[in-house]
Amino acid sequence: MMKFHHRLMLLISSILIISFVTLGIIIHASITYVLSEKHEQALATDARSYIYLVQDNEIDKVKEIVKQQNIDLLITKNDKKVFSSGKLKPTKTIDNYSQKKDVFIFNKKVNGYHVWIKGYNNDITEMHWTLWKYLILTCLVVLICLYFASRSFKRTLIRPIQEVTYATQLLANGYYHIRVPESNVVETKALFVSTNDLARRLQKLNNEQKIQSNRLKTTIENIPSAILMIDRNGKIVVANKAYYEQFNISHNIEQVGYHGYVNTEIEQLILESFKVEKPIYEQLEVAINQVHAKYFDISCVPILTRSQKSLQGILVVMHDITNLKQLENLRREFVANVSHELKTPITSIKGFAETLIDGAKNDAESLDMFLNIILKESNRIESLVTDLLDLSHIEQHTELDTDYMNLSDLTRRIIDNMMTQANQKNISIHTEIEKDVIVKAQESKIAQVITNLLTNAINYSYEDGDINVRVYRDDFRVIFEVQDFGIGIKLEDQQRIFERFL
Repeated sequence: MMKFHHRLMLLISSILIISFVTLGIIIHASITYVLSEKHEQALATDARSYIYLVQDNEIDKVKEIVKQQNIDLLITKNDKKVFSSGKLKPTKTIDNYSQKKDVFIFNKKVNGYHVWIKGYNNDITEMHWTLWKYLILTCLVVLICLYFASRSFKRTLIRPIQEVTYATQLLANGYYHIRVPESNVVETKALFVSTNDLARRLQKLNNEQKIQSNRLKTTIENIPSAILMIDRNGKIVVANKAYYEQFNISHNIEQVGYHGYVNTEIEQLILESFKVEKPIYEQLEVAINQVHAKYFDISCVPILTRSQKSLQGILVVMHDITNLKQLENLRREFVANVSHELKTPITSIKGFAETLIDGAKNDAESLDMFLNIILKESNRIESLVTDLLDLSHIEQHTELDTDYMNLSDLTRRIIDNMMTQANQKNISIHTEIEKDVIVKAQESKIAQVITNLLTNAINYSYEDGDINVRVYRDDFRVIFEVQDFGIGIKLEDQQRIFERFL
């Protein structure tokens, strides 16, 4: 809405402009009438002069005058041309004078002759321009005087009120540092003092609130659990740093709906908490992507008003217990695997030892065979114990004993050792190995990795199949690839491939 002093200025300016325009129109019409009458009289006098010259047969002099005055002249008598210059044509109307855009036409009977004169006359136009120029100049001077008078009125009365109004708007928007310079006008001075006092009080309260808010925000941001606060309209109000990191969200999700930013199972818990308005606690496995999943201990707590009657939102706290779950699963699998792996060789050793005690020791051939089997099973137990020690070293973050080794030669040796196993299924192993690919690693561990990959490729390939092995350099990296064309790994099992090593 337009301000008061602007409306007043506009009203007075409009009245002045309308008055000057009206005055200009009246003077414009008067000047046009007077100058037209004067010009018509002058043309009538000129017409009589032309007729006298024609009557005296001074045609050349008439032509010279017409040329000097740059006009078209036509004189007739009894519908017969007496003199003609230019392209004027006789018309039936008489006693007529008209002017359009500085071009005039004189059409009149003078002394028995009919005279037409056409020419250019800008006297009226120049007079009009002069009139409007001075009128506009006068109007501008009056408007300028009015402008300065309005500024004085605004400065002494209106501006102080505007300053207080603007200051209160800024205070309402949270700019509590704003102060209003005190006015010298007695009527507004008390208002300014009260406004400044209010601003100081609001600033003090706001600073105290910011301190409390920063403490709370710092606490929430540094809590390792993912926290999500949702208002009663389903919009996310708060999402801490842990939530963005654990769910791989790179953009701000506050003030948007939580749908699409939480897992389906978590969304069901939130909806249930909204319905029952009671805390809900649950442990869920949440898929982060197609490969990885995490376990969360989830708490959905409704936020109620002090009267406990109105629901304001939901606080969702998600504590990552993936490591605990994995540790629990690994311990369970570890016990089962160790029990199974130890039971088989121990049972075998025990059985052959009992056989020897029962009398097989007297047979040299049987004794030698049984002792070899017992030695083989003992080596198997020793290998298992070595693996357990390696696992212990990994958990204790023990550094590997690394050295420079030739990965190309190691790969060829392992492939040669496994050809017997591959030939049993008539599998062809195709190699593409660059020469002398050197890496720094522990050779025994790399050999174990290559052996495991090739063993899996052979075991899960079809008979008469193919296996491709590549070793090559890629910039500052070394790539080792094993490709088979076997049964593959189910999609639901792919996310568990490296579960033991996370």
